[in-house]
Amino acid sequence: MPPIILICSQDAELYLLLAHILRSEGFEARLAASDDDVADACASAELCAVVLDCAGWPSDVAPLCSLLKDSGLPVGALIGGDMRAEHLQLIKAGLDEGIARPMSPSKLLAFLHGINPRAEASTLPSFAAPTEIVFGPHTVVVSGKRIALAPIEMRILRFLLERQGQISTREQLMEAVWPDPHTVESRTVDVHIGRLRKAFAGLRNLGIRTVYGAGYVLDYHDH
Repeated sequence: MPPIILICSQDAELYLLLAHILRSEGFEARLAASDDDVADACASAELCAVVLDCAGWPSDVAPLCSLLKDSGLPVGALIGGDMRAEHLQLIKAGLDEGIARPMSPSKLLAFLHGINPRAEASTLPSFAAPTEIVFGPHTVVVSGKRIALAPIEMRILRFLLERQGQISTREQLMEAVWPDPHTVESRTVDVHIGRLRKAFAGLRNLGIRTVYGAGYVLDYHDH
């Protein structure tokens, strides 16, 4: 059975376009046009991920995003250029990926293939990770502790690991991690770094240090 992607949108033409694109990539699309539709879909179908079309959605999308994340679903959102405040609220609510409108199909598919375990092996960059850090499709295991991470935070962690001990600027992170770095603000990077720090709370051997005025450094000790 193909992975089911829930498309939350009130734009019928956009849904039909997305359904066609997803079908060609081995996914199945389902439409939800209201909060009630979303609740029904979550209860009745084994969903792989959710794509929120924020334009024209009849209610506040941040609480909906939070609810979907509580259900354990990866969430991507189609964001208009005039929605920066809403974008930050969505990130705080747990958004995995913001995709700028007008939408590039390749960016949407990069997000979906990034959370699809079957595609994970072919999309991961190869580098020598420390032996105590093991990456899975949706989680990373650090010294035996399993931590769930959003795809974008997984990519940030990988980039910082590659540059372990070196300062990574916000601009370098934007270029390396986001499909369209020109749509990303420094504040967005800071929010994701904050979420990574929260995920690593309690780990003595892994942390992200701020170098004021410069960027971030990953500190890792494998013992």
